[in-house]
Amino acid sequence: MCRREPNMISTLQDLIAPLTEPDFLTRIRDRTPALIRASEPRRFETLLDWDDLNHLVRSGIYPMEELHLRESVPIPTSFYVNQGRLDRSAFSSLMDRGADLTFGRLDKYVPRLGKLCHELAELTGEQVSAEAIVTSGKHEAGQRVSKKDICVLQIAGSKRWELCDPALTRRLNEMSVPPPPQCAPSFDEVLRVGDFLFLPAECSRRYENGLGRSLAVCIVLEPPGGREVITWLTNRLTTDDTFNGPLTRYSDPSALAVHEAALKARLIEQVQAWSLAQFLADRVVGRSNKPVIRIQGNAVKGPQA
Repeated sequence: MCRREPNMISTLQDLIAPLTEPDFLTRIRDRTPALIRASEPRRFETLLDWDDLNHLVRSGIYPMEELHLRESVPIPTSFYVNQGRLDRSAFSSLMDRGADLTFGRLDKYVPRLGKLCHELAELTGEQVSAEAIVTSGKHEAGQRVSKKDICVLQIAGSKRWELCDPALTRRLNEMSVPPPPQCAPSFDEVLRVGDFLFLPAECSRRYENGLGRSLAVCIVLEPPGGREVITWLTNRLTTDDTFNGPLTRYSDPSALAVHEAALKARLIEQVQAWSLAQFLADRVVGRSNKPVIRIQGNAVKGPQA
């Protein structure tokens, strides 16, 4: 019997079906987990598979600075990179020992993932990127509190996820002390090949690797916040004569005070004039102006800002 090829995932709706886009956006806004069991276990292989990762490393397309190995702690790149190239022997040895591997910013180098991230960024107005995580069953479970929303696409192997209510962990910083043991998980499921899981930010996540090697793609969503607004305002003042004036050329304190007052007045004027609607609209324009990256004849937009 011929092995049936999985249907190609080319849109966000293909990825999240049977959820609809409005349902998925509600999950993102409310920060509630969403688990979609596989109807086709091999469906995510149309986005990325082992051959794709091997090609990126062997061809030199993928930059070594985006590749990260870790055991209990991160492994310095000098352990597996020699003169800017991958030391295959050392790399294989570390992987055989059970080191976990992260391919960061895959959306920049795999057009299918780049297209998907770009569509999700257009839909949400957020920064969206993709990374691949390769783990083994040789390490103990890990736990963390993250401030990023993540969609996990399980491509090979399995991983168990336990989540605690975000309300119990909202006051914790990323990588902080886990919640007390009496905190019963509100979500406890094993992700298997072809399963999709939306992990909301600000909840405690405990994961446990299954037997054998696991491959998952994580699509990371990072919404803008107040700090991005401040940066946006600052960038709008880069050509402003008042803000470009030197601060150290006043020998007279009264003249410096006059300049200080002018700066404050100009800043207050800008703060009163800005709107979140304009800020978000400028982000949309910025994304549309990103350069096009071409890999193997396919074109995708560059990373979202």
